[in-house]
Amino acid sequence: MTPLLRKLIGLLEEQEHATWHSYSVPGAWVGAHTDVTFHSGASYLLHQLRRIDTIRRSRDHQRTWTLERAVAYNGMVRHVTSFNHGEGTVNDGWKSTGTFLKLMGLLPYLKGIGVDTLVLLPITEIGDVGRKGTLGSPYAAKHPFRLDPHLAESNIDMSVDDQARVLVETCHLLGMKVILEVVLRTASIDSDLVHGHPEWFYWVDEKQIGSMDSFRSPVFTPDALAEMHSMIESSVYVDLPAPAEKYQQLFDHMPLRVEKDERGWKGIGARGKVLRIPGAFADWPPDDPQPAWSDVTYLRMHDHPSFRYMAYNTIRMFERELDQPSYRQTSLWNTIAGIIPHYIRMFGIDGAMIDMGHALPSELRSRIITESRTVKPNFILLEENFLLEASSRTAGYDAVVGYLPFDAHDAKKLTSFVERVSRGDIPIRFFAAPESHNTQRAASRMSPRAGIALLLFLRFLPHGLSILHAGLELNDDKPVNTGLGFTQEMMDAYPPEKLALFSDSPLPWQEGIDTALWIQEKVKKYAAFNVLRQLSDIDSIESLDVDDIEVVAFLRRLPGSRCGILVVVNISSVSRTVRLPLSRVPSLQYTSVLPGVSLQRDDVTIDIGGADVLVIPTLHRPTDRCPTSRDSRSAEPDFKS
Repeated sequence: MTPLLRKLIGLLEEQEHATWHSYSVPGAWVGAHTDVTFHSGASYLLHQLRRIDTIRRSRDHQRTWTLERAVAYNGMVRHVTSFNHGEGTVNDGWKSTGTFLKLMGLLPYLKGIGVDTLVLLPITEIGDVGRKGTLGSPYAAKHPFRLDPHLAESNIDMSVDDQARVLVETCHLLGMKVILEVVLRTASIDSDLVHGHPEWFYWVDEKQIGSMDSFRSPVFTPDALAEMHSMIESSVYVDLPAPAEKYQQLFDHMPLRVEKDERGWKGIGARGKVLRIPGAFADWPPDDPQPAWSDVTYLRMHDHPSFRYMAYNTIRMFERELDQPSYRQTSLWNTIAGIIPHYIRMFGIDGAMIDMGHALPSELRSRIITESRTVKPNFILLEENFLLEASSRTAGYDAVVGYLPFDAHDAKKLTSFVERVSRGDIPIRFFAAPESHNTQRAASRMSPRAGIALLLFLRFLPHGLSILHAGLELNDDKPVNTGLGFTQEMMDAYPPEKLALFSDSPLPWQEGIDTALWIQEKVKKYAAFNVLRQLSDIDSIESLDVDDIEVVAFLRRLPGSRCGILVVVNISSVSRTVRLPLSRVPSLQYTSVLPGVSLQRDDVTIDIGGADVLVIPTLHRPTDRCPTSRDSRSAEPDFKS
């Protein structure tokens, strides 16, 4: 046990017997079916720490962690454990929104659904100016080295930094990794960095803009759009089409001095000209319809007299003339390159997800990756890239988001992806997930519980990183953000005040507990399949044709063996019976002992419930023997599980 954990336990024990309001938590957090009430928040956390110690001492978490078999839980600290703990608990000093310590208390639940990795959205302090919703976006980083104080339990005499360290240290005791998403390309409008480094930011003439709310991204003609797309696709970054001169003239030189008022930073330029920091906008494609963001701005990576404006060719597809060593903002680059090493040294994180990392200057991105792995050689790096390209692996990333969160709910597209995996056309590890915090929820696109069945199905594809987005296992249908693939009608239905990315919008812990328990039972059942412990990325995959458009299936075989698994998912809400020709899957002729699997003359029939997934161990001939984790020698697969 670490010194910080001992200190926390001591502080909680001091509080446990004082007079407090009772503290209720969802049953799922403590392994129950209904809400459970504790004497106080301190009593709850001590109870969970005892459970964590029991898990730590057991053999269940002893397997070696590998990215190949990792199962990650992705979410915001303040969102995941947001819950009304009862009248008076807030007055006692306990947060109703999520905190580092409450997330620590959730670890036994996460271990129960097979999670061994946390992927956390940014945890830095959030800006106040232009704030969206009631809490603001975690991507509006006020200072890259300072944590959000609202993520700490204020009545625990430990700094927010130490409470974050306790979470990471507890994860490590359980063999879990912690990956943190970091914001490197943008900052909040009222960033604390402005005072010392106004040259790191873009400035516009307030008089020309009028209201900052009216600031918009540059408009390009159809011909200019066609030309820039053609040039970018051909990797030509010389004399890229620039925005109109009128737009360029909105931007001015760095102010002579800066001060703060009710609208944030105010720059004072020559002859008293008032300058402001503009909001950012979606920069690619240049005709993206999203409005400018009110809470964040782009950092100014270069200082070139002809490129003082924000546009695609200055903040992502860098004009060759701009991207020269002599124009680089060296002090800014040094600061950005030091952010991830800071979190490794100060908090012991195991990996980072770089927000919009593909849009950083290539040399800066390379430096970030190199310096991070100099501090921790096995450091994990994830890229926010929706394409599966070898260039991401070459750049040094371990995995990318990919496009499954957008396509997996469509059986036809899912089948196409499985076929791509079977061809070996996967140059880098992908997020094996049916949703993300920027997409529609699986529960809003599919039948109830189908999203979690789909997640389990994807978990068994090689080259994937299984990502469970917080709330998926609870059938939550409320989006966290209306970022990608939303219609205007959907966005109107979910203003920032209803979105967890900007406001307090708790997960449906009480309504979704049945689904949470269902996935726990599935994970427990899979743990009994010895063959699953032998899976690796070099396994072969065969996409199987089934006679139902709502059912997708594949066969996975161990290298040098005829043993493997058949994985079948039904994404509809109705039970299905599917048939597979024996000529395609001869291994199934020996699995008739499994419930729902029957051998016919020419095919195998499989009964599968609505919104369900089946994992069936397979064997080709009675003389074949499959390896087990208990014995390095061969043994028959355990079909009784």
